[in-house]
Formats: sequence, structure tokens, C-alpha cells
Amino acid sequence: MNTRSRDTFARQPPVRDGTASEDDAGAASEAARRASRPAGEARDGAAQPWIPTAADAVEMCRALADRQHKLDRAMRRIADLEDEVQRLAEAVRQERRFAYYDELTGLPNRRLLLDRFNQALARGSRRKKQLALLFIDLDAFKQVNDALGHAAGDELLRQVATRLSQRVRTSDTVCRYGGDEFVVLLAEIDSQESALAAARKIRSAIGKPYPMPTGPVKITASIGMAVYPMDGASYAELIVRSDLAMYFDKARCPPTIELGRHA
Repeated sequence: MNTRSRDTFARQPPVRDGTASEDDAGAASEAARRASRPAGEARDGAAQPWIPTAADAVEMCRALADRQHKLDRAMRRIADLEDEVQRLAEAVRQERRFAYYDELTGLPNRRLLLDRFNQALARGSRRKKQLALLFIDLDAFKQVNDALGHAAGDELLRQVATRLSQRVRTSDTVCRYGGDEFVVLLAEIDSQESALAAARKIRSAIGKPYPMPTGPVKITASIGMAVYPMDGASYAELIVRSDLAMYFDKARCPPTIELGRHA
């Protein structure tokens, strides 16, 4: 064999025996894998867009509807809880009102009067001020109840309470002590004379006619006064002295403002 023949023979591809090499088998497998890859899966390192099917859309709608249902249910629960909180707060306010205020007149009751007295006493002691209790009893109130009925009597008490509240300062306290009795706490007064002036204004206001469905009603009041610290150093002492002074005032004709220490 000559040289040309040897070169030609050397450049010819090798004769295959009919079996695939490992490289050919790997290439065929990769081609098949790529052909079977679903849409949206990365090919050759690049992300492909995901195209939802009709079944996917239905499933998403169901999931959104379920989430909306849960959200609506949660919002209704929150609204129910808010209503419950408001009901509880109102119940607490009502309970506190019944505990510290008179139901008929809306005035502070004895419990709140004592609390206000202690506060006024503490402030007055620091500022070197006096305070006074005015014990007020409506004269012949029973006759109003007997002649006009208890409804008229209740209305008269409410009107008296309004007039008392209008004749005192915001720092003072008007209390319905019980029945037809009221107590006025005058806080931080400068002298006994200022308390007497307030008592006279209160008596004058109470004595004016009250409009009633059956016609005007006129009533008077007996007033006793006790001043801290001259007539007592405690709430109990001042209440007792002002109460006794009120009875002395009721026995007088014409009535005057009776002082507790004269009782």
C-alpha cells in the first residue's frame, strides 16, 4: 500500500459495530428530557412564563373565595367584640352611677359626698382654707306628697336639686342625703360669712314657686351650718352638728341660718 492510500484510510471515520456510545446515549436522553419538560420550567437556565390552565383559574377563585369568607367572619367577630366591650363599659358606668349618685335627682349620694369631703379637707388643709356643710330640710314636704301625690313630690325634689346645683360653685358639692334632705359642701371658703352668704342665696332660691301640672307650689327650707375647723375636725362631727343646727332652725319663727356650734 502506497503513502496516499494510507493517508486516505487514516482520515476515514472509524467503522462502528452497531452499538451507541455513552456520549450519544446522554445526548439522546437530554433531548428527550427537554422535550417532556412542562411550560414554565427553566430551559437552558432561562425562566419561562407560566401559563395557567382553566383548572388553575378555578382553583385560585376557590382559594380567594375561601379567604374572603374567613375575612368576613373575622370582621363580624371583631364587630361583636366591640359591641360587647361597649355594653360592658356602659354597665360599669351604670353601676358606678348607682353606687355614687342618687337615682331620682342625679345628685351625688352620701358615699360620694364623703369622698368629696375628704378631698376638700385635704386641699383646704394645704391651702389654709375652711369648708362648710349646709344641712337642708324641706319644710312640710310630706303635705305636698299627701295633697299632690308622690309623682308630684318626686318632681318637686328634682326641681329643688336643679336649683341647688345652680346656686353653688363647680368646686362645691350638692348631695341628696335622703328623703327631702340635702347637704351642700362648700369647699375652700375664706370665712364663716362667705358660707352664710351662700346659705342665704340657697334659701332664697328654694323659696321661689315651682311650676307643677296642678299649679305653682311654694315651699321653704330649714338650714343648719357647720364650719371646719371651728365646729368639728371630721366629717362625722360636722354632719351631726349641721343636722342639729337644722332642727334648731326649723323650730324658729321666722327661720334663720343656724350655726352648728350654737346647737
